[in-house]
Amino acid sequence: MNKSIAISISAFMLLSTSLLQAEATVVEVPKTKIINIKLPKVPEVPKVKAVVPVVNLVVDGQTQVTHTVVEEEPEETHETVMIFSNRVPPGYYDKDKEVKKKAQVGEVDNGRVAAYLHTELMSVKDVKANLKKAGFDILSSYKVDKKGYATSIVFTNDAMKKAAAKATRGFASTLRVVVDKKNKITSISNPIYVMRAFMQKEYDKQLATATLTSLRDAFAGVKNSDEIVKFSMLERFRFMENMPYYQDMNVVSKGTNDSLIQKANNSKKVLYSQKLENGTYALGVKLGKRTSKFIKKTGYTNAGLLPYPVIIEDGQAKILDPKFYIAVMYPMLKMSQFMKIATVPGAIEKDCDKIFR
Repeated sequence: MNKSIAISISAFMLLSTSLLQAEATVVEVPKTKIINIKLPKVPEVPKVKAVVPVVNLVVDGQTQVTHTVVEEEPEETHETVMIFSNRVPPGYYDKDKEVKKKAQVGEVDNGRVAAYLHTELMSVKDVKANLKKAGFDILSSYKVDKKGYATSIVFTNDAMKKAAAKATRGFASTLRVVVDKKNKITSISNPIYVMRAFMQKEYDKQLATATLTSLRDAFAGVKNSDEIVKFSMLERFRFMENMPYYQDMNVVSKGTNDSLIQKANNSKKVLYSQKLENGTYALGVKLGKRTSKFIKKTGYTNAGLLPYPVIIEDGQAKILDPKFYIAVMYPMLKMSQFMKIATVPGAIEKDCDKIFR
């Protein structure tokens, strides 16, 4: 046998013998701390058995290699609570911290609006003076009852007339003030209420607000009336189910615009008349004495619905259906009160029809 081969075999046998006789040495592997964030809860990690070979170099020239089985068990986990800062992006809008502007008298407040503005009793002369000073034109001053408890003052301005110069919108060209001596109060139409009801989808918020501001400045100390309604309901206002809406107007006469206005003037019942830019005539007419008495039952404070408004346009004389007009001018009217004046709507139509005979 070759001498070099024999030496290699002997060395191999010596190494194998040393390995078999060597004592096993256990080497501990340090455990690693684990922090789990449960978002959501992480399933439990199963136990893992790993064989880790370890080589030891011995100084006396003999090399001992041993191995051991190291069982790794996950250390008890700890839930870590994530804490987020209160920092918000620049320009972040926090609705809860919004500073809401307090609604002034007559304005829409929490979705509701007053039908009238009330102040202490004033003389008719002073009311007219205040209106003129605020830039309004007086169209008529009319005692609506025989004893003179209530006087209705009708007023307008150029901005109101211009806005109302549209088809079927002529009723929005005027506002009213009632001097109510019976209840010692002055009641003023709220332009936001009236314009929303009579201008419908063509409601001009800027004009209504500007008009309201002028009235508040002219009549210091005004307060909202107790008649508060939902602002959103005014566009489709009606007294109750199956009752007429704003657009359900009654045509009381037909002819040319000129002939109709001539007949109305000849009746001696017209208390005011104004021609709008679109050619529409807006009139206020006096009802019969018997018909006008209904305000004793519905109340003097809101008697500004008289004189009764009429518009003449496109060869037709139109009035708001009395069942709508009375209800919108008396928004707190109860069914029991309405039944007491059940014949009045028909009487109003007849009185308006007579004007154009």
